[in-house]
Amino acid sequence: MPLLIRQGYIHTNDAAGTVLDKGDVLIVGDKIAAIGADLSEQAAAYPGIEVIEAGKRIVMPGFVDAHMHSNEGFEMGRYDNLPLEIWLSEVYPPFGAPTLTWREHYLRALLVGIVSVRSGVTALQDDVINMAFTADAVDATATAYRDLGLKGWITASMWDEGFLKSLPFLNQIMPDELKARLNALHTPGRKEQIELFHELHGKWHDKDGMRIILGPCGPQRCSPELLEEVAALSESMDLPIHCHVLETKTQAVTGQEKYGKTLPAFLADVGCMTHRLTMNHAIWLTEEDIAMMGDVGASITHNPLANLKLGSGVAPVRKLKNAGVNVALGCDGVASADSADIFQAIKAASGIHKIGTHDYRQWVSAHEVYEMATRNAARSSLMQDEVGSIEVGKKADIVLLDRYDWGFLPLHDPIQQIAFSANSDSVQTSIVDGRVVMKDRKLALIDEESIRAEISEAAERFRRDYCPAMSAGAAVVRPWLDQMHTMATNRDVPAGHLPLRMPPSTAKALGYPAAAE
Repeated sequence: MPLLIRQGYIHTNDAAGTVLDKGDVLIVGDKIAAIGADLSEQAAAYPGIEVIEAGKRIVMPGFVDAHMHSNEGFEMGRYDNLPLEIWLSEVYPPFGAPTLTWREHYLRALLVGIVSVRSGVTALQDDVINMAFTADAVDATATAYRDLGLKGWITASMWDEGFLKSLPFLNQIMPDELKARLNALHTPGRKEQIELFHELHGKWHDKDGMRIILGPCGPQRCSPELLEEVAALSESMDLPIHCHVLETKTQAVTGQEKYGKTLPAFLADVGCMTHRLTMNHAIWLTEEDIAMMGDVGASITHNPLANLKLGSGVAPVRKLKNAGVNVALGCDGVASADSADIFQAIKAASGIHKIGTHDYRQWVSAHEVYEMATRNAARSSLMQDEVGSIEVGKKADIVLLDRYDWGFLPLHDPIQQIAFSANSDSVQTSIVDGRVVMKDRKLALIDEESIRAEISEAAERFRRDYCPAMSAGAAVVRPWLDQMHTMATNRDVPAGHLPLRMPPSTAKALGYPAAAE
């Protein structure tokens, strides 16, 4: 049914920065048909058109969360004070990892999707880490997002290098018996993983709002042969590649130890370094890495919530933007960021880059962060021509916020107020592909309250039945991961962006090695 959003405060987010203090948006099918001060005459051509009175609403494009792991949905708040590599052994343990039913995968994704929709996210790039390498995890996730009406850009995650090959020093320090146990763990070969990608792509891509994209987990976890095949698929099918790169200093050390070069340089060698590549996190970069990424028009996802909690550091956003790298914003997985609420990521990103330098001209503004969560996030999945702004011909992915929410009084600048004063409960209505999926804070396509009990029961069962075995499995390798982490921390790397981008004097006082800034 055609839809008219009537007399709202419209922030279009187009290239010209067009704002209408009172204006209409006409939606026909899944696209925006017209934008103007008064579209009553045009709307009259559609008998029975649905009208949303928006006189008390701020009308904006929906947010795009550029990086998420919904498979962590039942682990919010479970971990603290762990660096990434040790945290990974808890969330993705080498021994004792749970085997979930299709329904458990579905409910877990539904939890993340509900929080996302309620915070104004209309498209979610979900890097589903599929430990079992079966179709169930992605299939159930896509089904959950379809049922919510949420766009899902879902990776088919891949890796074919074992535990010991993806981390430095472990082969030197681990006992042979434990190394043998780790080497005995089965990982499907690249042929099977590529076949699974094609199966999922054939079932879901461009159907029900879903896209299936390429997700090699990280260059240190993938063989050169697998990455070369991923690069070829990306080119032939014009698909994005989303890959975790240089999130931690340990990963920077891994690149030097394993390949004798930085991980971005290795990605260039295997053909992945193109405009279709998005590097998740991208903190421990050299100047040469940044220049190369800018030259090809690559993207990164900036994930400040997870990077802060895991002590990974802060992406050099200003340098990346100056070099021409597209910077998108993500929440990251809900066991590291602990929330799928995009407002929290916006607030963190709008504040964190104001430390580290007194030159305020280098700070990152709320408006730049907003671009990261809309047009730039769409660009990271090659969707910039379809979503991210309210423009005629684009998909009708639109959110309406309460103009009279306490955080918007008075309405100085809605973008800055999203970053600094308003919260996600100001999001009242969400429209995806021209269909209302939430109205007046009530989800339109599912019964939120009836499903809450089932999600709660499944989440509690996960905590009770699966988490103890996961922790026990992590404990088996923990002593050697601690030792590896210390060795990596003390190893020099060509450059690095230190936690909170500290001035050299502060870094030296705290015992961090000097790093180029």
